[in-house]
Amino acid sequence: MYERTVGTIGGTIFLDADANGVQNPGEWGLSGVVVHLLDAAGERVATAETFAHACEGLYIFSGVTPGNYTVEVVPPEGYGFTVPGMGAPGETASTVDAANGTTTAIDLTEEMVQMMDLVVRDAGLVPAAA
Repeated sequence: MYERTVGTIGGTIFLDADANGVQNPGEWGLSGVVVHLLDAAGERVATAETFAHACEGLYIFSGVTPGNYTVEVVPPEGYGFTVPGMGAPGETASTVDAANGTTTAIDLTEEMVQMMDLVVRDAGLVPAAA
C-alpha cells in the first residue's frame, strides 16, 4: 500500500468584481499573481505564480511536508484584498486577511497528507481605492 508523505497546498486567486468575498460566475481567476508559502516561523519555503488555465487563476505548492503553514498573496499593483470568509462550504471564497495578505493557518498533519490530495486557500482581489 502506498503511503503519502507529502501534501499539496493550492487555490485560486480571483477578481472579485462585486467585492462579496466569493467567486461568482463571470469572475475570472488572475494569472501572474505571486504567492508565497510560509512556515510556522513566517519564513518563505516556496514561491509560486498563478496561472490562468481556463481562466482559473490557480497556484499549487506540491511536495509539502507536514507542518504549520500560511499562504501569503502579493496583490498586483492597483489591487487590494476583498472581504475574507464570506463563502459557504464548497464555494471559492477569499481566506486572506487584508491587513497582512496571509491566509488562515494550515496545520498540515500526517493524517491530512494521507487523506487529502489538496488543502485549499483562495484569495479574492478588488481594484484598490484611488
